[in-house]
Parts: sequence; structure tokens; C-alpha cells
Amino acid sequence: MKDKQLLIDRRNIINYYEAGDKRNPLIICLHGLAGNSIYTYSELSVLLDKDFHLIMLDLPGHGGSSSLKGEDDYLFSSLAQWLQKVIKQITIKPFYIMGHSWGADLALHYTRYHPTDLLGIILLDGGFTFPVNQPEMTFDVALSGWDTYMDNSTLVDWDTIIKEYKTYTKQWNNEKEEFVSSLFRKEENRYTLISTKYTVISIIKAFFLEPFADTYPSIRAPLLLIHATYPKFLDKARLLGIHQIETAIKDVTIIAMEHSGHMLQWDEPEQTAIVIKKWILEKEYITK
Repeated sequence: MKDKQLLIDRRNIINYYEAGDKRNPLIICLHGLAGNSIYTYSELSVLLDKDFHLIMLDLPGHGGSSSLKGEDDYLFSSLAQWLQKVIKQITIKPFYIMGHSWGADLALHYTRYHPTDLLGIILLDGGFTFPVNQPEMTFDVALSGWDTYMDNSTLVDWDTIIKEYKTYTKQWNNEKEEFVSSLFRKEENRYTLISTKYTVISIIKAFFLEPFADTYPSIRAPLLLIHATYPKFLDKARLLGIHQIETAIKDVTIIAMEHSGHMLQWDEPEQTAIVIKKWILEKEYITK
């Protein structure tokens, strides 16, 4: 996995990672909120890079990519334009777009505005539940929760960080500890998330201002949703989201990743890679 950078608008640094053979089908990969490409895709990319060409972007204000100035810059409609500029500088190939969590929502909004050259969409446990199908997750509740979370993610000791992130997966290992370390900036013996509170809160507001369901009627590309099965209290929200997708989008494949949580690519990396590979290769065969 090669670390690369480019500059857009003469001031914004974009950090991204590239893996695999450029002759293979291209997947543009988008990570989740307060994450980055290393944290989200390092493990999965090793299982995919023999069959695909992968471009894994650090989104604005995350990883090694520059933050954006205004709250409106983090609206999905604005980020779709940002993403189009970035992709056009990296490749002219048709591609699949894959997003985890927040990245899944961005993949949907990108497709809404820029359907050309897009071969398919892969959603990893995102773009179908929060917040549209979670009535308990009101704007005030979500904003307050993330506000507190970001305050508690400043100058934290490493043991506390690892204790929290271990709860995100049933498959913890030393590699994942390295992935988590990429999310933080060290200040003496304390750690702070690289993503700032301003960036994160701006994105939380965008979820409510531009709901993912608004994109569904305009989606024409084939779509694969791989979703978690834990926690179980989200089952109702999952069923609602799946019904909305299947009603609005013609070519849809839904896969429940059994015994997995939100970081399903951590819980079941091999099985997730198998599902993605099978789905894309079937699409490639159909188009030939």
C-alpha cells in the first residue's frame, strides 16, 4: 500500500493510498467519520489487492488530508464536488465506489451528482440506518453525543484509547492497535484525535441536512450493501433501510454479515473480501 499526496485548489492536501494492479477493476474507497484509510481499509485491502486496483482516500479533515473551512463544505453535496475533483486528478478509469459508515453516505451522494464512469456502489454498514431510520437518534441527541465524545478524545492516555477500540471488534490484534494509532496525534504522553471537533460536528449536521434516503431515487448503478448484524437493537432500523433501498433502486444485493458489528471489515475481513470480489466479478462478467 503506497502513500501518496496531491494538491487541489492550490491549498488542500489530499492524502491517499494505492494498492493493486492498475490493469484490474478500480475501487475508490471512502472511510468513516473520525477514521482514515489505514484504520478502515488496511486489513481488507490486503485481501483485495490481488484482484483489484484500490484507491483509498483520506477524506477532508481526516488522516493526512487538509480540513475544509466552513460547515457547508462538509455537506454531502459539497463533498461530492470535492471528491469529483480528487478522482479526476487520480484516474480517468471507470470505477466502483466503496464506503464504510459516513463514507457509504458520501458514496451515495457522489453517485447522485456524478453517475458517469461509475460501475457500482458498495456500502459497508452505512447509508441505510442513521439517522433516517433511528427515531431515537434526534439531531439534539446525536449532536450532544458526538460533542461529548470529541471532548473526551482530547489528551487521552493510550490504555484508555485501546480499551475503547477493543470493544469495536471481536477480532482484536496488534495490527489493529497500529491502525488505531494512525487516528491520533501524540502530545507528550497523551493523545488527541486528528479529526477536529469542528470537522466532526459539521459532518453530523450534514447527516440531518442531506439524508441518505434522498439519494435513492437517483441511483442507477448496481448497489451492494453488506451490513452488520450487531447490535440487535438496530434490527428494526436495518429492515426499514433495506426496504427503502430495495423499493427505490433496481439492481440491489443485500448481504448480512453474520456475527459482525459496525466494523464488519475488522470482524469478518476474509468473508467481506469474498463477498466484494464475487459481486464485482459477476458485474464485470455481465458487462463483457
